[in-house]
Amino acid sequence: MKLTDINISTLFLHKCASSHDYKCNYENLPRPYHSLAIMLKGTCILHCQGETTPIYPGDAFFIPQNCTYRSSWHIDNIDQEVTFFSMHFSFDAPVNDFAKYKNKIQKLNMEDTSYLIKKFEELQGYLLSSLENSFLPVSLFFEILSVASSAMNTYQKGELFEKIKPAIDYLQINFQSSVSIRYLASLCFLSESRFFTLFKRQTGMSPIKYKNYLKLNQIAQYLLLYPDKSIENISDTFYFSSPVYLIRQFKKQFGKTPYQYRKDARPYKI
Repeated sequence: MKLTDINISTLFLHKCASSHDYKCNYENLPRPYHSLAIMLKGTCILHCQGETTPIYPGDAFFIPQNCTYRSSWHIDNIDQEVTFFSMHFSFDAPVNDFAKYKNKIQKLNMEDTSYLIKKFEELQGYLLSSLENSFLPVSLFFEILSVASSAMNTYQKGELFEKIKPAIDYLQINFQSSVSIRYLASLCFLSESRFFTLFKRQTGMSPIKYKNYLKLNQIAQYLLLYPDKSIENISDTFYFSSPVYLIRQFKKQFGKTPYQYRKDARPYKI
């Protein structure tokens, strides 16, 4: 990780409580930020990529940015309540350290989350107060990430991923810029045809489509960060030829117009 990679663009923490069962469906609404949560009361069932993950009181879990899933939340018989802490965060540019986590939900390997709960409560207090020293919540945020990431499951993406990783790293930072297949292939020391084949095999899409995918994900985040920005303004900011073209491309990727996406996004419930 480079220190210049970790400019925080989103950080909010919420303690959500409900006195009734409910469900959320984000299968067509990829989350625009990472979410780290701790279950306090009740139970939750998360469905992601064909896998089911049950969450019980005391469990901590992580939902990666751009993840699609369904969740169902159920009150228990004792407290008659569903309660959980959720911390949502994202960065100006993708942080490579998070590339080692699978793009699906996972429960953290922690037997005792009491320390993490305490840190969540401290961070919530900082975020709700008007502190002159903004370094305090930021340092606490990274302390929480440090504790949580050490309990996450990582995986190796293999030799194929390593071959195209220079191009992926470049696109994650430069998705706004024009780029040729020849240049991306040269970053990986591969021929254009070999690079294109390996890239599509690894990501499931062409390099240019992947670049547009990253760009639209950034726009999805931007829509929620700046609710007063018009589509015309966002179209100009991200160098689209017209707002109409932006809306068409956004709907193709997310199944919703930018307006619908902004309206339907629920920042606290996960």
